[in-house]
This record gives sequence, structure tokens and C-alpha cells, in this order.
Amino acid sequence: MKKTVILTCMLTLLFLNGHSDDTTRKGPLQPRIAAHQTASTDTIIIEGNRISPDSLTITSYDKPLRSMRETFFVTNNHRSMTMLSITLQFTYRRHDNGAMLHSRTATIAANIPPGETRQLYVTSWDRQYSYYHHATRIRPRSPKAVAYDTDISAISAAFGLR
Repeated sequence: MKKTVILTCMLTLLFLNGHSDDTTRKGPLQPRIAAHQTASTDTIIIEGNRISPDSLTITSYDKPLRSMRETFFVTNNHRSMTMLSITLQFTYRRHDNGAMLHSRTATIAANIPPGETRQLYVTSWDRQYSYYHHATRIRPRSPKAVAYDTDISAISAAFGLR
């Protein structure tokens, strides 16, 4: 009788411990924190109309048809501070008649040293891959593809001494 109870307990413990913890993630999960929320005392956050138009430059926006990303270049024109993150407002309009298609705000982590340029990207707003930026170098073959324009404006930027 004793052996049966011990054997039952051992089998129960074996099945309870038998669950595999193997996963593809490395280490514990961490909550995502926006770059401007982790700003230290040597970080300056500039918002709204206080962003000087000559402190950063956004150029060469591109989004081909069926692309999952919208890419563009950001130049940090600040003389001594590294750009840590930037919050941008995107407004999308049809190229043929100017009708608004979509609008959104995105915060992007960007480690851009003073005077340098980096290519940044955001995930495309076009979930059905039927729109393309009118100035893209890759012309779509589909007659149903719709060209659009985009207006990008900086809402805020975080600069730090790095």
C-alpha cells in the first residue's frame, strides 16, 4: 500500500514538472517604454512650436506599392546634442484630388549624433498594400494602385548629451 501511494505521488510530481518552459524569447519580457519617457536629467524634450525648423530635417520619404515600411531620412542639425527620439505627425492625401486618406502620430527611437543623417522607418498604414507614394522610384504595374502624398511634421523631439 505504501509503495502505491509513493509511486502515485512520484508520477504526479513527474507530470507536474514535465511541462516544458522552452520558448523563443530570451529573458523576461519587458514593457515597451517610449524613448521620451526614459529621459534622464541630461535630456531635453522639445515639443510643438518650440521645435526650431532648422534643428532637424526630414527628407526622401518613400513607400512603394506592397511595401510594409515607410522610409525617410532625418538629419539632426543640432550642433552639440544627439537626437534620441522623435514624434512625427503623418497626414496622407490622394495625389489626384487631395482627399485625406489617413492621419497618424508615431514616436520613433532615433540615435542620431549632431550633424548626421539616419534612415528611419515606420510600419506602413496601408494594410491592404494598395497605395504608393507618388514620388517612389518603383512604379507599380497594377492599374488599381492609388498614388498619395504625405505631409510629415515634427511634434516633439528628445535631445541628449551622448
